[in-house]
Amino acid sequence: MDGVDDVEQVVGNAFQSFLTTYQVPLAIAVIVIAALLLNWILRKLLMRTVTHVVRGVKKAQDVDTTSEMRAAPYVSARAVQRTRTLGTVGRAVITWTIVVIALILILGQLGVNLGALLTSAGIVAAGLAFGAQNVVKDLLNGIFMVFEDQLGVGDIVTIGAITGTVEDVGIRVTQVRAIDGTLWFIRNGEVLTLGNASQGWGQAVIDFTVDARQDMSRVSDVALDAARTLLRSEKYARKVTGSPELLGLESIFGDRATLRLLVKTRPEAQWEVQRGVRAELRRKFAEHDITLADELPKQPGGPA
Repeated sequence: MDGVDDVEQVVGNAFQSFLTTYQVPLAIAVIVIAALLLNWILRKLLMRTVTHVVRGVKKAQDVDTTSEMRAAPYVSARAVQRTRTLGTVGRAVITWTIVVIALILILGQLGVNLGALLTSAGIVAAGLAFGAQNVVKDLLNGIFMVFEDQLGVGDIVTIGAITGTVEDVGIRVTQVRAIDGTLWFIRNGEVLTLGNASQGWGQAVIDFTVDARQDMSRVSDVALDAARTLLRSEKYARKVTGSPELLGLESIFGDRATLRLLVKTRPEAQWEVQRGVRAELRRKFAEHDITLADELPKQPGGPA
């Protein structure tokens, strides 16, 4: 038994010596592993929460996709979009918070004077903030944009000269996919004006030009009848929230008169409704022998 006890004592002493010798590297390794594990767990929990909220909203509305929610009556997909946006930003916040905390703990294990370091870091941060004002501006503006619900993932927005669908909202940069497929990276600090077509409601604006010598009252009646007929169809009924409204003459020039028709729609549906109403107007006008401007004979001396 003495031999066994001696072996155990030797192993114990060796293990104790190993822990003493490599205490700092082992502590750093534990911190790194714990940070990675915590980051993974928190991100998983966040995404599970986001998925749970999205599924709950879809289940309540008896739909399978967000696009169906946008088309469904009396339903807005805003809660889903906002949840996904906050989830995207939340992942970045979790990662950076854990990285900073882990770095402080590692520096503590290395014997760095954290008090002096934080004081120096404050001075450096002040200098960086002065020299990197654009970065600070991007970060602050990004935070306000998200929490004020100015935009969300999936929204159709116009930022400056760029119009497209928001694919990702970061704390510093927002990614917008234009209709031609170009992915634009827009610094949040440069967003001075932002138009969001996915909030509240939309409005289809249809301008059509006809022969000014025709009876405008008859033209107006046929136009309204065409719009009402189209919007009662199954395809468009759920995309509109109001009745067609004819504003009347927008302009008149020579033998051409332009009228404007408005239809209040659900968010993002205005362009589809515009295209549908234009096609129906052309069909109805042909049935009632109403001449559109492009069917008028060319004027002498006009462009060939």
